[in-house]
Amino acid sequence: MRLGYHEKPAGSAPHSRAHFTVGLQPGELLDDRFLLTEVISKGGMATIFKAQDLRDGNQAVAIKVPHLGIESSPASFARFQREEEIGNRLDHPFILKFVPLNGGKSRPYIVTEYLRGCTLAHLLGRIRPLPERDALKFASLICEALQYLHEHGVVHRDLKPSNLMICPDGRLRVMDFGISQAEESRRLTFVGFTPAMGTPDYIAPELIKGRRGDRRSDIYSLGAVLYEMLTGTPPFDGDDPFVIMNTRLTGDPPVPRKLNPELSTQAEEIVLRALQRDPALRYPTAAAMKTDLDAPGEMHVTGLCDRLQESTRWRRVLRLARHFVFVAVIPLAIQILLFLWLWHHYANKR
Repeated sequence: MRLGYHEKPAGSAPHSRAHFTVGLQPGELLDDRFLLTEVISKGGMATIFKAQDLRDGNQAVAIKVPHLGIESSPASFARFQREEEIGNRLDHPFILKFVPLNGGKSRPYIVTEYLRGCTLAHLLGRIRPLPERDALKFASLICEALQYLHEHGVVHRDLKPSNLMICPDGRLRVMDFGISQAEESRRLTFVGFTPAMGTPDYIAPELIKGRRGDRRSDIYSLGAVLYEMLTGTPPFDGDDPFVIMNTRLTGDPPVPRKLNPELSTQAEEIVLRALQRDPALRYPTAAAMKTDLDAPGEMHVTGLCDRLQESTRWRRVLRLARHFVFVAVIPLAIQILLFLWLWHHYANKR
């Protein structure tokens, strides 16, 4: 079945691309190769289908198709393209495998392996908290994937339970590279909180501040995921994403063993080191964190739990007041001074 679409006029905007008038549905044949069988999930940016690859023995695959109109947004379409470019470069047993396509496509889409199992988010929906041994094991496997990514110049930037698939054999896959950043790629700018920043419950403080971030940003996100596995709750919880992010900037999370007294001091130390607000104080690499996760009994406990700072209300108020000063008071003062200088200048000319 041929997909109907029309091309935009040649004289349209520089970023113009094909605009598709027909959406995909299960039962359709995409590019004479992929038979769509069912919808796996629908998100704000794309729909993911399960399909059969007719050129590869009817092998089951997953196909991610951006929603109609996404291709007309330069930033959104660039992120989609970058996800495919990054995914095609990766080959690791704990990272979602992309299927490279040779030749043209009738519309933008990404093909990956089809995974059976459940996400970590789904597992945490049934078991909270996880047994410490299982949580440390999962975190260790994630470290292996992150170390591979970082060695290949890729920062994930959106590590969270819903992007981690646990397979029937006990292994896992890191998924969704929609906002990942290759070290050599240009930065995509944004205004305000958008999906380009990551997820409020797991995002590193430096990304909240608008910085590019690096591999230590992924270490922080893994620390937030591990905290949730060990305690049953994210390190900073709440209904307002801006309050969650501000709290992360001005204080530390609750002591893990107060939420789960059965935790070992070693597990608590590991998660708190990964969650340090200053990137320089976190684990320098995923491999270094994996060393402690694999042999917690051999690590040195420094008592990080005794040095945590609570994010108090006055700190949040002070931060907001400081922001108000820079945004409103200082520009107003500059305008007043400029007016006085002009008044004095012209008064002397009379």
